[in-house]
Amino acid sequence: MKLDKAMPKDLRILQAAEKIFSMYGYEKATLDEIIALADVGKGTVYKYFGNKEQLFYKLVAEKNKPFVQRLQQAVVGKTSLKEKMYAYFCEFVRFYYENSALWQIICFEMLGTSNACRVQKVDGVYRVLPRYSQIQISPELEEQILRYHELLQQEYEILEEIISEGFTSGQLKGTGDLETSSKYIFFGVAMSIFNPTQSLKQKMQAEKAAEIIVDRYLHGEAVTGMLRD
Repeated sequence: MKLDKAMPKDLRILQAAEKIFSMYGYEKATLDEIIALADVGKGTVYKYFGNKEQLFYKLVAEKNKPFVQRLQQAVVGKTSLKEKMYAYFCEFVRFYYENSALWQIICFEMLGTSNACRVQKVDGVYRVLPRYSQIQISPELEEQILRYHELLQQEYEILEEIISEGFTSGQLKGTGDLETSSKYIFFGVAMSIFNPTQSLKQKMQAEKAAEIIVDRYLHGEAVTGMLRD
């Protein structure tokens, strides 16, 4: 892959970074490989981005911002829960198809999984907690992990609002645990894309995938009247 040398250097570095990170993941990708593909000096990368982690964050943050805007715009004007969820997941699936490798890095490397950490809301505030008693989390690591959690939070809060309206309007049963409900479907769909079935590997259309997701969430798998207590 060759990049257009007429392109501004910072954009060329971002394109090269996307390619290398998508090929190797975060930990195994090196700045040297990114520099070689971008055909720039090492000092140029440090000038624009500071270090490898800041480069990766800049890459995904710049992709996430317009994605979140599209999610917000997709549900505008939709009245029913089904219409809003369908519109949301059409955009969601399309984006996650196109950016699967980068968003797997966020979920499996940058959110603390490799450091035996997890993000949990404590007294209304998200904190990074150790999975095991002897794990120590530095303030720097917590700050880094929470930055990436915030990106995903911007995405699933829109879904959370849709589901909240479903509870309030009576279209969904009971009051439910709003955060658990939204995260359950959000991360469930993401993991399905990251670990695809044969049909997803063949790139099922986003619209068809969204239709299935919404149908299963709203109606489940059971045939009406056939379940026994």
